Amino acid sequence: MLRTSLVLLTTSACIIGDPPSPTKPGAELTSSAKAPRYAGIRDAAQAAGINNAYLLAGIANDETGLAMCWSEATWACQGPASPDCGGGPIIAGSGDGACSLQQGGLGMFQFDAGTFTDTLNHYGASVLTVAGQTTAAIDYVTQMVKISAYTTDAETDDKARAWINRFDPNNATLRDQWIKTVVRYYNGCQPGWSCWGPRYQTYSDGYQLAIDEPGGLAFWSASVGTRCGNSPAVVGEIDKKYRALGGCASVLGAPTTGELAAADQVGRYSDFEQGSIYWTPALNAFEVHGVIHDTWKQLGAEAGLLGYPTSDELTATDGVGRYSEFEHGSMYWTPAVGAFEVHGRIRDAWRADGAEGGELGYPTSNEHAVTGGRSSDFQHGSITWNSSTDQTSITRTTP
Repeated sequence: MLRTSLVLLTTSACIIGDPPSPTKPGAELTSSAKAPRYAGIRDAAQAAGINNAYLLAGIANDETGLAMCWSEATWACQGPASPDCGGGPIIAGSGDGACSLQQGGLGMFQFDAGTFTDTLNHYGASVLTVAGQTTAAIDYVTQMVKISAYTTDAETDDKARAWINRFDPNNATLRDQWIKTVVRYYNGCQPGWSCWGPRYQTYSDGYQLAIDEPGGLAFWSASVGTRCGNSPAVVGEIDKKYRALGGCASVLGAPTTGELAAADQVGRYSDFEQGSIYWTPALNAFEVHGVIHDTWKQLGAEAGLLGYPTSDELTATDGVGRYSEFEHGSMYWTPAVGAFEVHGRIRDAWRADGAEGGELGYPTSNEHAVTGGRSSDFQHGSITWNSSTDQTSITRTTP
């Protein structure tokens, strides 16, 4: 657990016995659930000028298994509400007393200055976010590298940050210096104490996991993916699609998030100023943007009735309207009527009738319940599905 100040750590030799053990999760986050957390640490660190953010992620791995929100680690206490936890509580360590006392470290880096209020007063409310935790961890780690008995050429803040940025994971000497520094100045264990060997191993394991789990050193590289100015980076298959669409100059605009886990923890997505790109191993990557994107999101996005996109946005037959295909239906938009979905038997009947180029024209409602079945409205009529007969019928209106 991270202490309030480095002064406390450097004088911890006067403590009788070993310091408390690092917080350990009862159930680890899955690799897919951890991926957006790794990306958040990387992006926040790179924005602060730190490239080798796996050093930070390794600490968070050992402190909480990279858990940030109490919903991810219900074995812990509930801390203050966090916007990065959907307004729910941040994780709080319970090693310093009962949960009712509001004591213990907060978040994935376990910032601790006493009570929750003491910690927020000391570090600022930004530690309730992933980016804020990462930025505060950079400041703390910079100081501990600077005062460490194990590092060299790191005697000032600038030199300490340079030491972090030139860290070479293939250099066994630097790796040993880093792990010893973390164990002593972050965890509070001293050489010669019984905790030294075991904690050297656990922090070493957390460090290596932070490199390997998200995909190796390429994931942590400052040059990975595509950025637009200081935007988050998009990576992998999503980045390939983004660049194929024109990148920063595309209809999507600049990225507003890094890569995130989709609701099913299988797909991945990144959000942009004007839309999103979603990817799954089975379907690959497709964009959805504008009013169609917004309406699809209102219907539950990939977890809703339409599922994942299976096409980029396309031009309708009249050259005016636009549509996107999804796993379980379609969504059509025109300036005159807006965006509406059509799916299942009703979509089959509508397409057999010529779709938007036929007599019915564009959809003007989402599918809705009617007596005996379901129905969708169109510019010049409606299609109704009968649940008893599994048949559809078309009602046309005079244009």
